[in-house]
Amino acid sequence: MRRPVNADLIPWVARALSSSPRYVLQRSIQSVRARVRGESDLILVFVNPRDPFGLPLLQALLELQERFRVRFQLHTVWQQDDEIFPEPSLWHKWAQQDAINLAKLYNFTPPYRPTPPSNIELTSATTRLLNAEKAGEGLSTAAGILTDLWSSEAHSGSVLEPSDHHNQSLLENEKLLRRLGHYQGSMTRYLGEWFWGVDRLDHLERSLTDQGLKRDNAAAITYTHTWADLTKNAVRLPDHSSEPGTALEVFFSIRSPYSYLGLERAIQLAEVWNIPLHLRPVLPMVMRGLSVPDAKKWYIFHDTKREASKLGLPYGFVADPLGPGVERCYALFEYARSLGREIEYMRTYARAVNAEGIRSETDTGLKLIVERSGLDWHKAKALLDDQSWREWAEVNRQAMYNCGLWGVPSFRYGDVTCWGQDRLWVIENEIKNKSA
Repeated sequence: MRRPVNADLIPWVARALSSSPRYVLQRSIQSVRARVRGESDLILVFVNPRDPFGLPLLQALLELQERFRVRFQLHTVWQQDDEIFPEPSLWHKWAQQDAINLAKLYNFTPPYRPTPPSNIELTSATTRLLNAEKAGEGLSTAAGILTDLWSSEAHSGSVLEPSDHHNQSLLENEKLLRRLGHYQGSMTRYLGEWFWGVDRLDHLERSLTDQGLKRDNAAAITYTHTWADLTKNAVRLPDHSSEPGTALEVFFSIRSPYSYLGLERAIQLAEVWNIPLHLRPVLPMVMRGLSVPDAKKWYIFHDTKREASKLGLPYGFVADPLGPGVERCYALFEYARSLGREIEYMRTYARAVNAEGIRSETDTGLKLIVERSGLDWHKAKALLDDQSWREWAEVNRQAMYNCGLWGVPSFRYGDVTCWGQDRLWVIENEIKNKSA
């Protein structure tokens, strides 16, 4: 019988797993292994033709190849599990628009077409990708295939049906993807680390630079625009807080580590531009009956750590508030808001459970959070059994879905919405347009 893990130890385990010495050691081991195998310059690339993010990723990797002495090994995959994509229709609609925005940001060919690819087109593209993969034709051919698939309405050429050999190759690629610890396409892997789409290529660029693979006089870091330029040229706006559509709404889960980063960045954005910030907490996916596989949890944990380090934010000393911690947090939100301290309260809470190992399900931990937020613990304690927060949490969830989104952190400013802490530049562009 498995012995239960002491809850007090869990934050310390998370802290150890996300510590800088551990990452340094892991990268050193992976680097030695790669050199022994002659793979110090080898990057694995997993693309799914059903995923529109694959096209801008391949275009970025082709550009990366000009600046670094690297080789790419292509692997085509197909599966999109329900556990990973709980709202597939919403995901596909969002993903194409988001990939278009991203491609435009980096001046790539956007994956635009008025209607989604048909099953016949997707099957044919998959077969072509597998043929290119087998022939070792590289990313250029794959990028051409995805450009043809995603960038026009009418497609010419014969339909290619997959053979048993193709199907077996897909299975082997998907087994490899899962064995290495991931679950979706538009991924690259180098020295044991995963990098999603174009958004995480700045981490890959740093790793390649550390390995001495940068070509002479080449720029070391290019793919930083989704975060580095945020608030760079901001100008404080006049106070229009009473006007509708001028607030930045944040759909937020206290359990989501990306929400923690998104909240910190949204506060920064709102303060610099002088716009009001409205927090709209929602229940975590797990508490809404949606499952999150272990592979996804671990990727999010490690990805949040490196994103937080890049942004200069602490992360890793995690005391997961799932269940009672979330409920107690939300039970006090209206009290904090009645005093105009809801932003400080939620930021303090997020920092406590993500970076300080404070167990918010205990009175000792929650009291510390409450008092740091400038709230009265005795008044707060009397409100912990109030369940009225469930009504507004559901209203917030419905409002988020009405935006065509289902995950956190999500943001809305006027008629513009986006998902992800690394998409706040979309919001800032709209703020600039309105202020022009």
